[in-house]
Amino acid sequence: FGTETSPLWEMHVFLFFPSLGEARQWVQQLAPAGGCNLLKALKHVLTMKELNSLVIIMRSCPDQSLEILADYAQQCMLGRKLLVHAVTYDCGSPAATVKNLAEVVGGRYHCYSSMGEVGDTIPCFLSKPPKHEGPLIIQTPHFLARTSTDWLKTNGLKAKKLNLYQVLAPNAFSPVEEFVPILQKTVSSTLHEKAMMQFEWHDGTVKNIHVDLPILYKYQKLLAKMVRIYEKRINWLSVASRRIWGSVCERRVVILVDISVPNSTCIIHIQHSLRLLLEEQMSNKDCFNIIAFGSHIVPWQLELVPSQPENLQKAWRWVLRLQCSGSRNFMSALRRAVEVDFKEKDKHKSQGIYLLTTGIPDQETVISAYVAEACRGFDLQLHVCLFSVMENADSCGIIPARYATPTETAIAFKEIVQAANGRFHWFGEAGIFESDDISVIVSEMEKAKNYSQKYFLLGAVYRSYPKTVCIRKHVPSVRLPKKEEICSSKEWLTKYSIKKLKLELPRLMFGPSCTHQKKIVESLHKTVSAKYCTIFPSIEINGVVRHLQVQSKEMEIYIEQMEKVLLRYLQRIQWLLSGSRRFFGTILEANVCVLIDTSGSMDPYLPHIMKELTSLIWEQLRKNEIRFNLLRFAENTESWREHLVEATDKTCHDAVQWVSKFHAHGNTCILMALQKALSFQGVEALYILTDGKPDTSCNLILKEIERLRKQQDIKIHTISFSCVDREANEFLKKLASQTGGRYHCSFGDMDGQLAAHRMLTEGFDDEDDPVFPYFEGDDLKKLTEEVAKARGFLKQAKSMR
Repeated sequence: FGTETSPLWEMHVFLFFPSLGEARQWVQQLAPAGGCNLLKALKHVLTMKELNSLVIIMRSCPDQSLEILADYAQQCMLGRKLLVHAVTYDCGSPAATVKNLAEVVGGRYHCYSSMGEVGDTIPCFLSKPPKHEGPLIIQTPHFLARTSTDWLKTNGLKAKKLNLYQVLAPNAFSPVEEFVPILQKTVSSTLHEKAMMQFEWHDGTVKNIHVDLPILYKYQKLLAKMVRIYEKRINWLSVASRRIWGSVCERRVVILVDISVPNSTCIIHIQHSLRLLLEEQMSNKDCFNIIAFGSHIVPWQLELVPSQPENLQKAWRWVLRLQCSGSRNFMSALRRAVEVDFKEKDKHKSQGIYLLTTGIPDQETVISAYVAEACRGFDLQLHVCLFSVMENADSCGIIPARYATPTETAIAFKEIVQAANGRFHWFGEAGIFESDDISVIVSEMEKAKNYSQKYFLLGAVYRSYPKTVCIRKHVPSVRLPKKEEICSSKEWLTKYSIKKLKLELPRLMFGPSCTHQKKIVESLHKTVSAKYCTIFPSIEINGVVRHLQVQSKEMEIYIEQMEKVLLRYLQRIQWLLSGSRRFFGTILEANVCVLIDTSGSMDPYLPHIMKELTSLIWEQLRKNEIRFNLLRFAENTESWREHLVEATDKTCHDAVQWVSKFHAHGNTCILMALQKALSFQGVEALYILTDGKPDTSCNLILKEIERLRKQQDIKIHTISFSCVDREANEFLKKLASQTGGRYHCSFGDMDGQLAAHRMLTEGFDDEDDPVFPYFEGDDLKKLTEEVAKARGFLKQAKSMR
C-alpha cells in the first residue's frame, strides 16, 4: 500500500509452491508510489472475517494519526482473536506511532535496521562522564516527588472511576430468587436471558449485566489512555537519578553510602550516582546529610544541613574524596542516622533514609528488628537502593565479611524495607531489576489489561446476542443558532423542533422491548409479572406500563439539553413580540406591498397604527432592504407609489410622511384593495391589516383571489387588529391559509412578553405557571405549542430522576 492499496490476491489462498512463486514474483515487481495510507490498507484487510494474523511492514510515517488508526483497529477487532505484528525498518519518526499502535491492539512490535541493529540499544549504565569531577549542575524539580502508591491515589483506575466494576455497577443486578408456596419450590427470574448476560463479580457472585456497547467501547479507549500514562510514569522512573535511587520524596533526607572494600572497583559508579542525586532531586528538600560507612562511619556533617546550592556543592567535593575501606558496618551507620540526625523524629514529618549498597550487611539478623522499633509511630522510612556489580569485576581479591548471592541479598533487604515501611530498588549495569515504585504501576497496568480482556469478552458475547435486543438511544447534544433567522415559525421548527432535535422523551426512554409484560404460568392458572419488574423503574404512558430505559446521569443530561432548548424558544418568542414584529409579524419576502385599513372603524386606533407603520418601515423594510409599496383602503383605494420601490433613506422618509396623513372614513372594501395590490409588477407577498369583516361577501373574495392567483403565485399574509368578530377572523385565517400566507393577531402580546420574561427569570420548574396567553397568530401559536410540549417533557423528566 501507498496512497492506494494493491493486493496480490483478493482473498487469502492456501499455501503451496505455485502460490509462493506467484507471491515472490509480485514482491519483486513492487515499486514506491504515493503516501502511506495505512488506514485504507487496514480497511481492506480487516473486512476478512477469517483473518487471525496481520503483519504490518513500514518505513515511513502513516498519513493518519495514532488515535484514528487505534480507534478503527479497536472497533474492527472487537470480539476477534487477531494477532498484529508490526515491523519497522531503517525507521525514525514512524517507529513510535507503529509501536504504540501495536501496543494498543495487544500486538507485537519489531524494529529492524539494515546496519544490523535490532531495536533500541541500551547505553552503558553509569559510564564515567567527561566532567566527572566538575561542579554540580543543580536542577530544581518543577513538582513535588511522590511515591507511585501515593501517585495512584489520584491517577489509579479506581481514582479515575475506571474500575470495570464501577463502570458496570449501574447496569448490574443480582439474580432474583423467591420461594413460591403454591409450587413448593424456589423460582428464578428468566428476564435476564433475553435482555442481559451473566458476569462474575469481584466478590465471586454472579450478576446479570445489561451491556451498553458504546459505553464499553468508550471505556476501552479510556483504559488505553491510562495505560499510556502509566508507561510514561515507568519511563520517567527509569531515567536519570531515578534509575538509581527511585523517587526521593521526603523533605528531610539522610543518605547512607556503602564504601566497603568490595566496592573499590565501582567507586566511580557510586560517586556518579550521588552526583546525579544531588543535582536532580535534592535542591527542593528542607535538609540533608550523607553518611559513608565501611568498618567505620564517616558523616559529612555532624547534623542535618539545609539543601542550599552551596551545601550541595560542598557535599559533592566531600564525596569525591571518599576511599573504600573495611567491611559493611551498616548497623552503625543506621544508628548514627536515627539517633543523631533524626533524634527529634517525633517533631517532624516526611523523613527518609536512603541506603546505597552493593551487598549484604555485616549484621543482617538484627537490622529488621531495630528499624521496625525505630520507625514505629514516626513519619520515618528506610529505603534501600541495591547496586548489583558484575560478578567478574575485580575486587582486588578481597572477600567480604559476609557473602550472599544477589538474590539472597535482595531477599534480605526486602525484609528490612518491609519492617521500615520503605521501598526497595534493585538495579545494575543492565538496568533496573526490581523496583517497588515500578512494580505498583505495572500491577495497575496488569489490572487494566485484565479489565480490557473482560471488556472484549463482554463485547464478543454482546455481538452474539439476537438483533432484537433493545439498544438505548443516547441523549443528543443540541446546537441552536444564536442569531435570529428571518423565517416563519413553521420553517424554523422544521430545523429546531423537539422532534427534529431528537429530544422527544418517549423516544429516548422506551425501546421496543421495554413494555411491561405478564406471562401465563400454567401451574398457577394466572398471569405473573417477571421478578425484575420490581428492579426496573416504570411509568404508565397512555394506559400502558413501560419500563424506563435510561440512566439517572442520562436523565440529567436530557434535562440540561431540554432547558437549553426551552431557553432558545423563549428568546425567539421575545424576538417575535418585539418592535414592529409584535404588530405586523415578520416580513419574509423581498418584494412586498402593505395594505392598511383606514375605514371609519379604525379611527380610534389610527395614531397608534401610524406609529407602528413608521417602526415597520425603518426596522424591517429599510434594515432588510426590502422593495415595497404601501396602499390604504376604505371605500376607495390609494397607493403611495404606482410600483414597488427600493427601501432607501429617502423613500422611507417619503413613506413615513405619506402615512402621517392618514385619516379614517368610509367602509372596508378589501377585494378592491387586493385587486389593486396584486397588479403591482414583481410583488411576491401582500400584508393586509384590518380590524373587521369586509363589506363584500367573504366567499366571493376567496373565489376571486383564487382566480387571480392562478395567474401569479402571490402569498397573502393577514393581520387582525383589535378584532373581536370571530367570523371576520375566520375569514382572515382562510384567506392566509388559501394563499400560503400566515395569519397574525396582535391581541395579548403584552401578556406574552410578561410570561416569557417570567420563564427566563424564574425557570421552568412549574409547568402551569407562568403560562402564555392564547395566541391565534400562526407564528406565535406554533412556537408556544412547542414550548408547552417541551415543558411537559421537562416536568416528566424531572419527576423520574
